[in-house]
Amino acid sequence: METTIVDIVPTMRELNVSNDLLGNQAALQARWDEDGYLFFRDVLDHEPLERMRGLLVDHLDRHGFALRQDREVRWTGKERENFSFFPVKEMNEQRAARMVMEDPAIRAFFQRLFGVPLYWVPFTEYRTSPPAIDKSRTRFDFIHADAIYSDRLDFIICWVPLSDIDAQVGGLAVAEGLHNLPSLHTKDGDKINPIQLSQVPRDAWRRTNYRLGDVLLMSRYTPHSGLSNHSDRFRLSLDTRILPHGGTFPFAPRLPYVGTLTSITPNGIVLRDGQGEHVLRFDETSYLRGLQGNRVRGEEIRDVYQPGCEVIVAYEGDLVQTMRPQH
Repeated sequence: METTIVDIVPTMRELNVSNDLLGNQAALQARWDEDGYLFFRDVLDHEPLERMRGLLVDHLDRHGFALRQDREVRWTGKERENFSFFPVKEMNEQRAARMVMEDPAIRAFFQRLFGVPLYWVPFTEYRTSPPAIDKSRTRFDFIHADAIYSDRLDFIICWVPLSDIDAQVGGLAVAEGLHNLPSLHTKDGDKINPIQLSQVPRDAWRRTNYRLGDVLLMSRYTPHSGLSNHSDRFRLSLDTRILPHGGTFPFAPRLPYVGTLTSITPNGIVLRDGQGEHVLRFDETSYLRGLQGNRVRGEEIRDVYQPGCEVIVAYEGDLVQTMRPQH
């Protein structure tokens, strides 16, 4: 007998809103330590967000999935087989995330939050999540915590909604407080298995109805998941990574190298950034991330990394700890 899937999304408790704590880093730190996230309502300037949103809507319009003039960004009904609704390559070619993360008004909010300048770690997902075809399956798309996929690289997850997102549209759900527990992921060799819904206490899940101007910051250890879209609209969002540039809130980060590979051998790399060239070595602990978060080794490395690739590298001394592509 099949088990009936119960949609728990409408009954999830609300995210804690931290607008009233801005300017009080001790209180913000306590909330971060307890919850594993900070959520702020309507704090980001709308103008750069609207421009970013426009690029995603144009992408859908060009391919016939939505109409540019439809503010609701409803699906036209066009057949969707073999089409990717995560236009990372196209958006990267336009350096799209820069219009948000390098905008002075956006950076001013993070300066206020951290008390130090924003450091942007440029790996970004651009999502135009379509209405689900099969509404009988669980609403949880992929439960995971980011840390295991980018071992030893420091970052804060920065998720920005670019459309109104209610319980039907889905959005992001966060497992509050579980960042302090051991990882719920398991591995099969180098393969990382997603977290199972049964591993997360039902009352840990939190979400809200998101709007333009909101921002959700999460610990890389916090389990979370996108929620499948049961509406007739596309869900638009930007998902990137940030750090405070100096300071100690919410933790004292180790900033990575962000640059371009000038050479790569089985023993190490030469990376060029704004400060010049860095010669770094590999050892058996070096984690070279593939395009889907998996670890790559041996001949697989050349499929992902070649001279000219833009990369992010966590390092200690001259040792590569973690390397991943920019995007």
